[in-house]
Amino acid sequence: MPVDVDANRVSHHRPGAFALLFGVVALMGALCTGATAAAQPVPTGVGSRVVAVRMVEYQLEQPAWLPPGRYTFHAINAGRAPHALEISGPGVGGARTPVVQPGGAADVTVTLAPGVYDFWCPVGHHRQDGMQLYVRVG
Repeated sequence: MPVDVDANRVSHHRPGAFALLFGVVALMGALCTGATAAAQPVPTGVGSRVVAVRMVEYQLEQPAWLPPGRYTFHAINAGRAPHALEISGPGVGGARTPVVQPGGAADVTVTLAPGVYDFWCPVGHHRQDGMQLYVRVG
């Protein structure tokens, strides 16, 4: 039976190309998973997750999406002016930290159900100046 050299050559290249493609896909998946994990809140032993919120002039730096659950938001004032963090949304109204001086931090703990929550700084006109963020839960 004659052997088709071209067919053998093609079959030898396919596994290599497939392996390369598989490796690239696996690497991309690992990178995406790592990026997602970095943005996820850190579980604590008390039944809530801790999410760091950096408050700077005039923005809130935190994840814009979270899974439902109980959270402690650790609001860190990384700015030059006093700030605070207030949260409202489904089942949460008026949960807030005290006013935090530059370099300080305060916590607020809430349980978030699926929905959209409004996070903002209630100090002065900070909200109107852009210190506000909608966070989707679910």
